[in-house]
Amino acid sequence: MAPILLGWPAVRYLLLGVVLILSTAAPARADDGLSGAVAAAYFPRYVDDGLHAIAHQRAEELRACNCLEHDGMRPGTAEVLYTSTLMPNPTQSAVAKWIASPLHNGILSDRSYGSIGCAEAAEGDTHWLVCVLAPGPLPPSTQFLLPNTALVAPVASVSSGGALVRPV
Repeated sequence: MAPILLGWPAVRYLLLGVVLILSTAAPARADDGLSGAVAAAYFPRYVDDGLHAIAHQRAEELRACNCLEHDGMRPGTAEVLYTSTLMPNPTQSAVAKWIASPLHNGILSDRSYGSIGCAEAAEGDTHWLVCVLAPGPLPPSTQFLLPNTALVAPVASVSSGGALVRPV
């Protein structure tokens, strides 16, 4: 039996089909943009694969019921939920709403939640965004403090022949 040779156009369409199937196979996807946006607005946390999986499940549950309920929250976790329709940037909208909500802001500001997993589900123009948090240590800080050079150092005045000289 002779091998079947595919020309470039056939391979290109085959690859395009594979990409389309893979991109539509799972409507809930990891949203590193959402995790990053939450970290930028608050502080970094460990991104946890288990919480990530729970966030996927929660996003799909909310999409399936077309609701925004905390009834399915898993024991030992906290969650923040958001839904939007026809919003140009659902991630930015979600973080802004969470910051403006005392309850959600309190959860995301709580430094006892050191791990996070976020996901998003979409159906048409409607998006469900979920971040699931769990207690634990925060990652070590990568920030370092520089000396405050805005303060004026005390300088001794020196008199030189009637003129006041201050070192520069």
